[in-house]
Amino acid sequence: MDFQEAVEKIEESQHFPRNATLERIKASTELLDHPEKNLKFIHIAGTNGKGSTGALIKAGLEKAGYLVGSFTSPHLLEITERIRLGNEAISKESFAEIYSNILSSIESLSLSFFEQLTLIALCYFAKTKPDYIIWETGLGGRLDATNIVKPEISVITPIGLDHMSLLGGDLVSIAKEKAAIIKPNTKAVIAPQKEGITKIFTSHAIDVGAPIIIAEEFLPIYFTETGITPSQINFPSLGFTGFLSLFGRHQAINALTALLVLRELGLGNLQDPYLFAKVNWPGRLQFFPELNLLIDGAHNEPAMETFVTFIREQRLQNSELIFAAMVDKDYFNLVKQLDGIFKKVYLPHMTNKRAIEPEKLAVLFNKTPSLICNNVSEALDLSLGKGLVILVGSLYLVGECLKIVNKKLDIKD
Repeated sequence: MDFQEAVEKIEESQHFPRNATLERIKASTELLDHPEKNLKFIHIAGTNGKGSTGALIKAGLEKAGYLVGSFTSPHLLEITERIRLGNEAISKESFAEIYSNILSSIESLSLSFFEQLTLIALCYFAKTKPDYIIWETGLGGRLDATNIVKPEISVITPIGLDHMSLLGGDLVSIAKEKAAIIKPNTKAVIAPQKEGITKIFTSHAIDVGAPIIIAEEFLPIYFTETGITPSQINFPSLGFTGFLSLFGRHQAINALTALLVLRELGLGNLQDPYLFAKVNWPGRLQFFPELNLLIDGAHNEPAMETFVTFIREQRLQNSELIFAAMVDKDYFNLVKQLDGIFKKVYLPHMTNKRAIEPEKLAVLFNKTPSLICNNVSEALDLSLGKGLVILVGSLYLVGECLKIVNKKLDIKD
């Protein structure tokens, strides 16, 4: 089986299982002689900030000389992005080889797309043996396929409303699902949360006997934002002052959470001002100065609130906007937050079948002139060169944009 055949086979499966249970993934790891054993996981759950927080933790570990693997989702360009060793994605050859080797053992279990990717990641890391693995949940926590591991430390990033049909219709229900990654006798670091949510994690930690570190207790953060250039952050309670390459005030919260994780892992030299100075997380307030293009995958309500706050703080309202969303997201609310801020919005047709039709979005933009485009490429062609262009919304939109940008700039990463 070659790489393309492997991907096509996996994509035939349900993306997330209709029947949420850990039994299938447990049975699979048993059949494969437990590839998760003897690996050190940093398990991360949360609504937003998982990827950025993981990237910041990874940067600190690598600066200390550790080899770090990572399993993240979704991918923007290629499915292999989800499984990395250092900065290198798993090769297509290794991906296909591992899947071919395990398929006969697991085929009868009817695993979902995400469960199969989780197994490929485990087998890859069992073979390559990184010192630590950034291990990101796909959906929720309690019944997520990633929750079969015994982590070195569990991390909860900020909780918001998303995937409510699967995780619950309120913040407390969602938090309880994500709290289940906190394991007995395993440390947990909890990012600052909306009022009343932290106690959900504290209560669960007490129930299972897990030491818990509350990031809110290490506030305040002093944050000096300098536009679309690295910011300066100061955590006086931790004696840290340094630079942060990720844009947006919310990234200071992620950096505080990451620093606490690194401290609990026993890393030294955590006063290095350049610890987070070169961290990159594609598709999240990522700026391409050559094109005067800013892109962000704000695809749910809390992420869009953060994005709009950044736009207003940096006074970037008088810009051209490109927007698309998936039909299963609260696109009414997303449009409501964006409407009236930008001088024009381009609404491209998407190749993804889950995308809401741009004609329906155009009706919702009451305060912003809109233009429906045949595709993302046309939206970029019509908008670039007219000052700053901001593309925001679905990560599928970001992925399609990055493919075009990579060709324009002839870059790989």
